[in-house]
Amino acid sequence: MNILKATFLAALASCVALPAAASPAFDAFQKICGDTHTDFAAVKAALGGAGWTTTEVLPTNMEGVTPTEGIARTSTVGNERVSIYAWQGMKGQFHLTACTARVTQFQLGQAIGDAKTWLGFPPETDAKGKSTWRYGLTNGAWTAVKQADFQAAAGAGGLYFFNVFADHGEVVLDLLMIKS
Repeated sequence: MNILKATFLAALASCVALPAAASPAFDAFQKICGDTHTDFAAVKAALGGAGWTTTEVLPTNMEGVTPTEGIARTSTVGNERVSIYAWQGMKGQFHLTACTARVTQFQLGQAIGDAKTWLGFPPETDAKGKSTWRYGLTNGAWTAVKQADFQAAAGAGGLYFFNVFADHGEVVLDLLMIKS
């Protein structure tokens, strides 16, 4: 290959935009909450790793749900303080597991962008500073689930509700899984 062609290809490659890397805090959330599919035992094991220290458990505000077990840990990830609260419980015939990260020094826009990249599709709703995804696992990939299909998703691999929003100077990544 001649030098002119090689220079042109190098210049062209530098112009191609690569997707931005997820923030370290989102990576921690994804590893602990998302990649475990909010399986409580797996979340608990992930939070047992180095660098995570015990913090105060936050109560759930879900009506009719009393958690049977919960865990709360905090860590500094990059420049961000990440606190993760997870619990499992029952509501009627449904088993619920929640995994919530509260992150300081994190921009809401970055968190929403990281979530879109992770899930591979835009949120179902994106209004008033809150983005919401409702999804399930289909053939190994996350796919959006419409309300008419909630029961089927809960009976299969699980129905997931994922909210990203700002609260009191922190970004909240809130993942709830429902299984029947």
